[in-house]
Amino acid sequence: MSIIIIKLTIFILGFFMIISKYSINGDEDMFKYRTYKEINEYLDKVAEKHKDKVKSFTIGYSYENRTINGIRISGNNTGIKKTRVLIDAGIHAREWIGPVVVLYAINQLLENKAYSPLIDKLDWYIVPMLNPDGYVFSMEHPNGDRLWRKNRAPTYLPNCIGVDLNRNFGFVWGGPGSSTDPCNLSYRGTHPYSEPETLAFAEFVMSIRDQLKLYLTYHSSAQAILYPWGFGDDLPADWMDLHNLAVKAEKAMSKVNGTHYLIGSTTSLVGVGAGGSDDWAKGYANIKYVYTIELPGQEYPQQGFHPPKQDLPKIAEENFQGIKIFAEEL
Repeated sequence: MSIIIIKLTIFILGFFMIISKYSINGDEDMFKYRTYKEINEYLDKVAEKHKDKVKSFTIGYSYENRTINGIRISGNNTGIKKTRVLIDAGIHAREWIGPVVVLYAINQLLENKAYSPLIDKLDWYIVPMLNPDGYVFSMEHPNGDRLWRKNRAPTYLPNCIGVDLNRNFGFVWGGPGSSTDPCNLSYRGTHPYSEPETLAFAEFVMSIRDQLKLYLTYHSSAQAILYPWGFGDDLPADWMDLHNLAVKAEKAMSKVNGTHYLIGSTTSLVGVGAGGSDDWAKGYANIKYVYTIELPGQEYPQQGFHPPKQDLPKIAEENFQGIKIFAEEL
């Protein structure tokens, strides 16, 4: 029994040493998997605490009528138009690590004064959970499925629920890597923007498109920085700009823990998948710098979409350093 207690004590002390290293304000709650309710409570908390810098917003509602919420972070508000950054996570319900990283980024931008220049320079729009229904079903529902990916809208087959929201955007919708089968994980829906979550996000992006220069969407678990296109082997005309900036960001990320991320187009690294938010953001919304960040997880065979808690600090911090480079280079 004493050996077990000693080992447990060592584990706990080690975890809190990690927390103290990465969490600037000492808030260990940054490194846990929050419920949908807890994500929204955190957004409300920072909006209340930083009223001069943060404004809450709701972009729309899910099929099951849950709000899709976000915050705008901006400092030095002089009325001058600033370049805009958009960050999201949680479009695939089972990828719990994405919201952890995005909430940590919010924490750093607001609590660490070293990063104040980033919010003085840029307007940040951050939506940590795009698929609340699927997320709740994956994490909290008594009859849920931990590996649920899609939303929870019914289809024409009663036993096959949900649309892959990341195949439902209206740029090369219906292309390769999406499915017409409602039972398939990559079911694209009956038409572009058929899902309320997709439509709400698209309309929101178009409403802030002026000055919007960077879009980061967080997924897992391929450990890669991906840029368009995902619908085939072609590349955007400015793909070298995307690639070169990704190289700079990855260099900063790898310095934190020695973790390296692959860099390349979506199709070349993870396979074809038309109808994604990244291709849409680049091809339709005409955002200059668009990246899907695939977070680590492949080394955890049973936990690829939710790495162990003790690894959350290092994953969150290395990715924030990437965000920092992406932002500084705009």
